[in-house]
Amino acid sequence: MEFNNFKLEIISSKYYHSIYNYYKSNKEHLEPWEPTRAKDYYTLDFHIKRTDERLDLMKKNQSMHFILINNIEDEIIGVCNYTHINGGECWLGYSISKLNQGLGYMYKTVINANKHMFNKYNIKKINAGIITKNQRSLKLINQLSFESTGKFVEKEINHKVEKLEIFSFSNP
Repeated sequence: MEFNNFKLEIISSKYYHSIYNYYKSNKEHLEPWEPTRAKDYYTLDFHIKRTDERLDLMKKNQSMHFILINNIEDEIIGVCNYTHINGGECWLGYSISKLNQGLGYMYKTVINANKHMFNKYNIKKINAGIITKNQRSLKLINQLSFESTGKFVEKEINHKVEKLEIFSFSNP
């Protein structure tokens, strides 16, 4: 899918280096919002293996992984993942580079990726766990018309236990 400033593509092995570069160059920006990373997380070998695992899960229709690519510099500027596909439900996760946050790219991405999931995977409900202090993500999930389930879970995020609120969006 093409937009004015970026395109949305499905991950593939041709993006090994780009995926690695995305996470390495956004390390400080993303770490406060993600689980503690393995010691080898910021290596190319790790991201080759991780991408291959994701491609295998995609073949089994257990997950779907998109990347946002900047049209000007042809670099990855964000990711959008749907995991734990099972029984008509899945879980949404996303991140965007520091330089591209707040520009509406993730909003456009999730709107279109959700449509893809509803149509291709026959998903009925998409869930998302949002860290309660992540104001940008809470704003986005609300703009996307996700509704709070009223449930919360605790998860290890960057060496601390954080409270995540569970939101869901049902196929209209």
